[in-house]
Amino acid sequence: MNRIVSSLSLLAVLAFTPSGMAHPLPDVAVRSHFEQGGEYLLQIEIDPRSFEPDPNVAPYLTNADLGVTPAEQQEKLKTKAQEYVQKVVEVVLDPVAEVKPELSWEFTAAENVPLKQPEDPVMLTGTWRTKLPAGSTGYSIKALPAGTLSVLYHNTALGKKVERFQILFPGETSYVLDLKTFTPRSKAPPPITEESAAGTADATLDAPDAMCALCGTGSQGGGTTATLVSVAGIVALVAWLRKKKAA
Repeated sequence: MNRIVSSLSLLAVLAFTPSGMAHPLPDVAVRSHFEQGGEYLLQIEIDPRSFEPDPNVAPYLTNADLGVTPAEQQEKLKTKAQEYVQKVVEVVLDPVAEVKPELSWEFTAAENVPLKQPEDPVMLTGTWRTKLPAGSTGYSIKALPAGTLSVLYHNTALGKKVERFQILFPGETSYVLDLKTFTPRSKAPPPITEESAAGTADATLDAPDAMCALCGTGSQGGGTTATLVSVAGIVALVAWLRKKKAA
């Protein structure tokens, strides 16, 4: 078992750091702010690395780089950001209503903080202020299947952050935020504990033909890198939880 754990952990690391100099994968942050009377502020943050064929190894656009980037190229980046958002994120109102955000794009640091240092990584932050249609009762977003990166779902209501946030993968839909109570309509899944993570990892590794599935040669022929990484992630989480408990 220990040998399997070590192998999976190593393969997971290699899968995400092919050059040994990879940066963390970027994600798309969707932050929404709600006020009484239907006032609504949407902000979407995109790392320009998201436009590259392999964002994992693409270098950051830094504040120093931005300073020598022609204005025409900067405008092209903003256009790319708008086109990219339309492909990867959809805003959903309940009752169902079509929402087409008219985002105004600016170059910022992460979390909409002003750029200061030359080495600061540059983000593209799109902002849209509007008023929700009368009768809107629920709000959610979809991470569209065409996307390849995770989407972060953050909400703030009446100046206070909604405690629950989500990480969505392509094809997933967020929980619905009730626009009257500003609380999620559905309960959050139970937290991952050492026992539940260990049980999932052991069940996966002990399943018939498990290792063949991981290497892609199982009886179903459906093993994928995603399966390997999922198991490796669970194993790594279990190891971390056990280490933390022993500390």
